[in-house]
Amino acid sequence: MVERYSTALGRDPAEIPEVRVAVRDLAERNGFTERAGDLALALDEVIANAQEHGTPPIRVDAWADGRIVVKVSDSGRGFEPLHVWASHPPAPLGTRGRGLWIARQLTDLVEILCGPGGTTVRIELSPDPHIGA
Repeated sequence: MVERYSTALGRDPAEIPEVRVAVRDLAERNGFTERAGDLALALDEVIANAQEHGTPPIRVDAWADGRIVVKVSDSGRGFEPLHVWASHPPAPLGTRGRGLWIARQLTDLVEILCGPGGTTVRIELSPDPHIGA
């Protein structure tokens, strides 16, 4: 059985903690207890980016099917993923550009899909994260 969680958010950062707790609990219930905090932090960064740069409603869909998959979608104009997809850490004294880098460090997969209908960022934890690495 696939366990699911879904919600829609606006631009208010005060909405994030409830979602973070729900997705963390989903991860813990499905065998990812040691990494649930990492997933929650990565999700926090992705939602914050969507709230700042995207267009509400911001949809969060998460499910557990042996992995934990979380998709954050908005209907904004999107961005060019290559412009924010640095493989190296952001500048130490920089004030921007850490969100997706943090998500990539804490999860096993980060996928960005941009198109005319909006932007979706998918993050994933795998029970065997070295596969495909």
